[in-house]
Amino acid sequence: MTITKGLAVIAILICAIAGYALQSGPEERIAMLVRDGRQAEAKVEIEAILQSGQAKPRVLMQLALLQEAAGDPVRATELLELYVLARPHDRDALAWLVKTYDASDNARGLVEALTKLAAVEPTRERIARLAGLHRYEGRYDEERSVLERFPAVVDKEPEMLERLGGLLAAEGRAQEAVAILRRADALAGDDGERVRKLLFELLLQTGAYDEAAQRAQSWLTQWRKPWLASQLTLRLAAKAPFEAGRSLGEASAALHPDARLYLARILAEQGNRRIAGALLAGWPFADQPLNKQEIEGYVAASVAAGDTATIWATFARLRARPDLAEAQALFAEAAASHFGMTSIALLQPPLPLPVLRARPIFAARLALHRGETRIARTLLASADPAAMPEAERSAWLDLLLRTNTARAAFQTLHGLRQRHELPATLIPAYRSLAAQLGLIASGGMTLASTRDDATAH
Repeated sequence: MTITKGLAVIAILICAIAGYALQSGPEERIAMLVRDGRQAEAKVEIEAILQSGQAKPRVLMQLALLQEAAGDPVRATELLELYVLARPHDRDALAWLVKTYDASDNARGLVEALTKLAAVEPTRERIARLAGLHRYEGRYDEERSVLERFPAVVDKEPEMLERLGGLLAAEGRAQEAVAILRRADALAGDDGERVRKLLFELLLQTGAYDEAAQRAQSWLTQWRKPWLASQLTLRLAAKAPFEAGRSLGEASAALHPDARLYLARILAEQGNRRIAGALLAGWPFADQPLNKQEIEGYVAASVAAGDTATIWATFARLRARPDLAEAQALFAEAAASHFGMTSIALLQPPLPLPVLRARPIFAARLALHRGETRIARTLLASADPAAMPEAERSAWLDLLLRTNTARAAFQTLHGLRQRHELPATLIPAYRSLAAQLGLIASGGMTLASTRDDATAH
């Protein structure tokens, strides 16, 4: 090849390269500058394109990245916002905006960007955060709108459904709230107490009493909490017709037998005497101990229910059972506390002595009410104060001193001490009587020795 031909080929190549450069667009030139590490020149080039009004979305993105790399996040964000206007469904760009606004504490920008990102790709985390941002600022309408806008996600989340139901209820949209909370109830597990109580209240508010009773029975079986059973029953009974209240009341009592009498009494005091009477019907119940607490609870509940006739009819049935002497005495004592001692003193036939001995303090008071001081003394002398609670023991001592002379009372206490049956709490009274009677620790009858005191019961 001659020199002339070689120069011609080189000239052709130069012209081709120049022509290509002239034909290449601004994006290619910017890409080459960035590739060669000439970011400052690339930024100038892009800014010029922006000023011309001919920038494409990709150019905006490139400049935004360059501005971020150069340490100008504000300018980068502005450019990315312009990019998002052109490409509103670009998930990565929106996620970048959310991250940027979050880092800069730009609450307004964060909400706007998160709203757009959630619309493009709704996730539980994004919706929960967006709703939470509105709630934190007190924008409850916007919070409710967010939760309503994404049912595909919210319908799987009990907490979101509960919140949406509460917001709807606060706006007076009770029926819509009930529909939402029914879905939340279906998803709730053992921790669904709060959402279910809200649903229960709204069912009462909308007059769905039977549904409220049925759902409550199901929940109570799962919760096994007596106070919740009483709470829901009382709320329902205060508003619902008798049958719905009775149904839930009986279910609650069956689940928590120990709370039946308390529930019946509170229902009666609340004004629901018919439901209370239904819970008391058939007392005493099978396998239920007829102790002091149980009997006093029944009598108190029946009095609150205004069912005096049933109280005495029940007492008559107990009196027909010789094997229930203590229960008879306890019932008589409970009835006397409500109707007065005369109501028991006038019973025919009178309570037999074996029954009275089961409650010697009450029996002594009853005897005194009748003017039968001798019988009162006999009952007190045969009692065992060591087996009594402290309050009853004090009452026993008081009656002993009232019905006896000081010497006779001392003899009773001394006899208990000699049998090692005198409770330690009664020793001061024993010593006081001894001093009053002039009985000194010398020969014959003596006060308790230190050793005896240590072994006294």
